[in-house]
Amino acid sequence: MADSVENQHIVTAETVLGLVRPMYAPEARLTADEALFMLRRTAECLSDVINVARMRGERLGTADD
Repeated sequence: MADSVENQHIVTAETVLGLVRPMYAPEARLTADEALFMLRRTAECLSDVINVARMRGERLGTADD
């Protein structure tokens, strides 16, 4: 089950990254609300993926604390 949750976090992060990339292109024009929404979703995904990596490291005995 943990592997499935981890995989879903990674898939979600890849999806958000694919949607966000065009939004920070030089020609993109975002409102402040759009930029904040993009930043929040990206931060959520980054946090999830960092947690996956930490938990995986703890299970493998390689976590640095």
